[in-house]
Amino acid sequence: MNDLYDRHKAVIPDWVALYYRDPIEITHGEGRHVWDAEGRRYLDFFGGILTTMTAHALPEVTKAVAEQAGRIIHSSTLYLNRPMVELAERIAGLSGIPDARVFFTTSGTEANDTALLLATAYRGSNQILAMRNSYHGRSFSTVGITGNRAWSPTGLSPLQTLYVHGGVRTRGPYAEYGDEQFIEACVADLEDLLGHTRNAAALIAEPIQGVGGFTSARRPVRRLPPRPGPARHPVDRRRGADRLGPHRRALLGLAGPRPEPGRPTSSPSPRASATACRSAGSSPAPRS
Repeated sequence: MNDLYDRHKAVIPDWVALYYRDPIEITHGEGRHVWDAEGRRYLDFFGGILTTMTAHALPEVTKAVAEQAGRIIHSSTLYLNRPMVELAERIAGLSGIPDARVFFTTSGTEANDTALLLATAYRGSNQILAMRNSYHGRSFSTVGITGNRAWSPTGLSPLQTLYVHGGVRTRGPYAEYGDEQFIEACVADLEDLLGHTRNAAALIAEPIQGVGGFTSARRPVRRLPPRPGPARHPVDRRRGADRLGPHRRALLGLAGPRPEPGRPTSSPSPRASATACRSAGSSPAPRS
C-alpha cells in the first residue's frame, strides 16, 4: 500500500486529495460493501457521491453495461440514438415542465456550465447570484461561482458573482432567527440585492447543499413573488430532483429563462430544460 501511495504522490497533483493519513486502496465491491487491498470489508456510506448509488457489482447494471459495450461504446450526438431518446422522453415526462427538452452531460459541472451559458447568453449579462456555502463544480466557471472557500481555489472568473443568504440555517447574521424570521430576512436580502444589480443573468441554488453540509435553503427562493428577471436554476446534480421530496415540482417549475414583458417576439424563445447529469465517479476530491 505504501508503494502505491508513493507512486500516487509522484504522478498525481497534490490537490487530488485522499482521505486518511494512510490512504486505503479500494479493490472491489459487492452490493453495499467494499473491500480494500488488505482484504478488509467496509460498509459503503460513500456510494452516493457523483450519483454512483446503484450498489456495487449489481448484476442487472453489470449486464446492461456489458451489453451496451458489446454493441457500441460511442457514436456522438450527430446520429440518432434510440436509448438516449427513450430516456429523454421519460425524464421530460417526469419533470412536469411543459414542452421540456433534455440535454445529457456526464457531470454536474457540465450541467451547470450549460445552465450558465444558456442564462448569460439569453440575458446578455455575466452577473450571477449564488448562495453562500454553495458548491457548483470544478470547471473554471463553476469554481468561480462556488460560495465555499474550500472548493473555490481561485476568484478569477468570467462571471461576476454576488452571494445571497439562505443556504445555511445555523450560521451567519440570521442564525438566531426562527424559521419564519430567517426566511423573511433572506428574502429581504435577496430583493434588496436585486435592486442594486444591473441585469442578473441567473440565480443558482442547491435546494439542499451537499458539499456544504447537507443544509436546506428553507424556501426563500420560492417565497419570491413572480417577476421578470434572472432565470432561477435549482441545482440538484447528484440525485436529480430526488432530494427535494414533495417540493420537486415546485422548484423545477422555476427552472429556465422566461421572456420579459415587452421583449421582441423575434428573440429566441428558449424552452425550459431538464438536465440529466453526472454518471460516474469514485474519487472524493476534486469533483468533476
